[in-house]
Amino acid sequence: MNQIGACQTVNADRIFAANLAWAVPAFSVIPRDTIIGYSPAPGSRRVFQYPELKHIGARYGIDPPENATACFEWEMRPTAEQDVRTAILESLHLPSTRVEIMDMSKGLAPVGKLEFPVSGLSAPAGIDPATPVIWRGYVLYAGQHRYSVWARVKVSTTMTRVVAIQSLPPGEEVLAPQIRLETYEGFPLGSNVARVLEEVVGRIPHRTIRAGLPVLRTDLGEPFDIQRGELVEVTAAVGAAHVELDAIAEGSGRRGERITLRNPRSGKIFRARIDGKGKATVVTGHGGLVARVQ
Repeated sequence: MNQIGACQTVNADRIFAANLAWAVPAFSVIPRDTIIGYSPAPGSRRVFQYPELKHIGARYGIDPPENATACFEWEMRPTAEQDVRTAILESLHLPSTRVEIMDMSKGLAPVGKLEFPVSGLSAPAGIDPATPVIWRGYVLYAGQHRYSVWARVKVSTTMTRVVAIQSLPPGEEVLAPQIRLETYEGFPLGSNVARVLEEVVGRIPHRTIRAGLPVLRTDLGEPFDIQRGELVEVTAAVGAAHVELDAIAEGSGRRGERITLRNPRSGKIFRARIDGKGKATVVTGHGGLVARVQ
C-alpha cells in the first residue's frame, strides 16, 4: 500500500473533482463540480488508493500515476472555553449573566459555528445557580450538519422578582401595596417567578400566597369581569319579550362563564352568561325564564 501524504481538508459532505485534482493533478480535466464520493465523518479520513483512482480515471480516459493516493478530512480544532461561554450568552440574551465552565467535551470538533441552544439545557425549575448543570450544544458545519459537544456549567444572573408583602388570599385581586419588587441572584431559566409588578397587580391567586414568598405566574389567574356582590347589568330577551334589570352577583366569574344572579327587588335567583365587565345576558330558548328573572 502506498504511503498516505498530507490530507486535504473538506468543507462539504461531498468530495468533488476539484478536491481530487488538488491531490492528483491528472484529474484536473474533469469538471470541477463532478461528485467523486462522500466526505468522511469528522475525525476520520477518506483515502483513495491507486486502484480506486484508476477506476475513477477510466471513466474519463485518465491514467493516474501508480503511486497516486488522495486523502481527505475535515478541518478540526479544539473548542475553547471562551467560545462555549460566548455561545451560551448568545442563547440567553440576558444582561449581567455569569457563566462558569466547570468541565466540557474534550477533543477536536469540525470548524463551524458553535451553538448552545436553550433546548439543550435540562435543569429543574428553581435550581440554585451554584449547582452545575449539563448543557448540550453542537457545532454547525457544512450547512445543517451537527457535531455534538457539551459543557458542565454554573449560570447565574441578576434578576428581579415579585414578592408578597402580606398574605395574598385566593379569589381576590392583588393590589399594588400588597407586593414589592426585589433584586436577587438566580438561575436565568426554568422559573415561573413573576419578574415585574404588572404581571401580578390585578390578577387572582389560585391559592394562598404567604407573605415573604415569591409570586409564581402559575399561581395567578385572570381578573374577574364580575365580582361576588357586584351590581350587574342584565339583559334577557326572547322574541318580543325584552327585560333589562340590575342584579346582584352571587359569585365571581369571567367573560363567557355562567354566573348566578339575584334580583334585588324580587329576590329571585337566575343564571346568566357574563358578557364583559359588569354585564351579563340571560340565555334561553323560551320565554318562561324572562318572567322568572323579574
